Amino acid sequence: MQLLEIRSAAGRKQPLHFGAPERPLFGFYHPPRVGGLRRDTAVVLCAPIGTDHVRSDLTFRHLAERLAAMGFACLRFDLSGTGDSGGEERDGLAGGIVRGWIDDVGLAIDELRSRSGSRAIALVGLRLGAKLASVAAAERGDVASVVLFSPCVTGAGYVTEVTRLHALYARIEPHVASAPRPTAEGAEALGLFLPRALIEELGTLDLLALRRRPAPEALVIDAGGLPGRDALVARLRELGADTELRSHPGHKFLVTVSHRQTVPDAILASITGWLDRAHPATGPAREGEATPPSAGPAGERPLVFGTRHPLFGIFTPARADRARSGNPAIVITNAGCVNRQGPHAMFVRMARRWASLGFDVLRVDLAGIGDSPVTPGASENVTYPPSGLPDLQEAIRAAGRERAIVAGLCSGGDYAFQLGASATALAGVFILNPRTFGVLDLTSVEAGMPPTTPVADVPAALRAMAERGVDTTLVVSRGDPGIAYVDAHSGEAMRSLAELETFARFDVEGSDHPFTPVTVQQHVSDRLTERLTARFAGGVREARVKSFRFSDDELAMLQMIQGHTGVRSRTEALRTVLEYYAKGQGLPVAEVGKDRK
Repeated sequence: MQLLEIRSAAGRKQPLHFGAPERPLFGFYHPPRVGGLRRDTAVVLCAPIGTDHVRSDLTFRHLAERLAAMGFACLRFDLSGTGDSGGEERDGLAGGIVRGWIDDVGLAIDELRSRSGSRAIALVGLRLGAKLASVAAAERGDVASVVLFSPCVTGAGYVTEVTRLHALYARIEPHVASAPRPTAEGAEALGLFLPRALIEELGTLDLLALRRRPAPEALVIDAGGLPGRDALVARLRELGADTELRSHPGHKFLVTVSHRQTVPDAILASITGWLDRAHPATGPAREGEATPPSAGPAGERPLVFGTRHPLFGIFTPARADRARSGNPAIVITNAGCVNRQGPHAMFVRMARRWASLGFDVLRVDLAGIGDSPVTPGASENVTYPPSGLPDLQEAIRAAGRERAIVAGLCSGGDYAFQLGASATALAGVFILNPRTFGVLDLTSVEAGMPPTTPVADVPAALRAMAERGVDTTLVVSRGDPGIAYVDAHSGEAMRSLAELETFARFDVEGSDHPFTPVTVQQHVSDRLTERLTARFAGGVREARVKSFRFSDDELAMLQMIQGHTGVRSRTEALRTVLEYYAKGQGLPVAEVGKDRK
């Protein structure tokens, strides 16, 4: 598989998969800038999970770019079952996921050492990523230094914090409180589901209980109100780590929505300055060997395209035995300034689900969002970049089919609406909670400026595109501002669209704008998938999954199987048993929990 590279004023980066074939990890390798200095130490960036992961994406990319400019080879990656990496959230129902995440850090260390040729490795972890980095480094004993950025000192404390935040959000957003509860045991954490087994595993992690120092040198960054900070610093020093504490209170990038974020420059300067002192340059940087990347899950691969400027996306190919020549490709665009994964990684799950039904799917970053470089003279992290519509037209061509379905949430819904109203080659559009329908300028919208086009144009355009043959699906949360405004002023015209076979509207109860409740995320995916299969899949339907659960004795047997076979985690042992069971029962592999129904 070819190693791709994105070049921009910010430097070079190479998207790649690595790790175990059954659960490949995805990341970006940032080689040191050629012509500058080089270090014998390379840096792995260990990302957090959930909302922390989404909101730290911009900051981690900037940190990687700055480290590469200083001569550090750098690898940032997603943990298994998160972001663009392989694995699924339901893997956590069987347990063993935390052990897998710790092993992921080790795989990233080995990958970076091999790819860069560096002798020493430093780890930078944020929140839960800092905890996992500490545990992995302590187990391995081969890490030169660690930077613990707002680390979660105890796993139990992390669970308490994120679940309380979810409960508080549900009180602020009453629609969220009315959403159906997940049937599996566990807790919700702002769009992420924490299965009971994962909660129990996280509860066993405690940095104050480390028995070995993670590295000879350590930096602890307190970005404000870090619980257990002084005890952690004391424990690291007791273990023999030369530990420094730096405080940078007041920055709120982890609690700020993506399109309003600013990079915490003072914190990044503190981290890069400390690493510069700990690992001085050794000579001029040089080109390393271009090691081919591994394959992604189900053939998934990164894609770099664009005739005017480089754009990045993740392409998930149609399952070979379900693919049909007439199936349109599906292009999923950004929701606001969230990268191609979408809020709560919804777009990743949707893409893989639709690919399994025979559709090629491309999740794309528009210019200046996620990993698509900003165009010269423009600003990054802009909800509606100036090149947004042309970028999506490039993505449609890159998807490689004669026709395409464009899907998007929030600003992405606005883009889907705009393209559906104007593009002739579209087979369909999935418009999810559009923010404005027609005003591609968030500043004007948030300032309360009236729309420049009559509101009656919205139902008229929806009718025109549906009558032209563009299969039009509108999915909206009850009372969402964009649709509520249109319904209030053109309600009769909107209701009349129901008479069209090529138009469908689904109103979602118990949800907010980004579909935070996990049951709502599944409901939205189900409605879109039903529409997709009914209109385009030629009779192909998803297999019905019969759920069953295991008793304590059976779970103990899985642990025994894991010990005898040497598989990586209890989840993989469980999958092996499930496949055997499913074949015998004529069933697909099912989701499992603890007690059999």
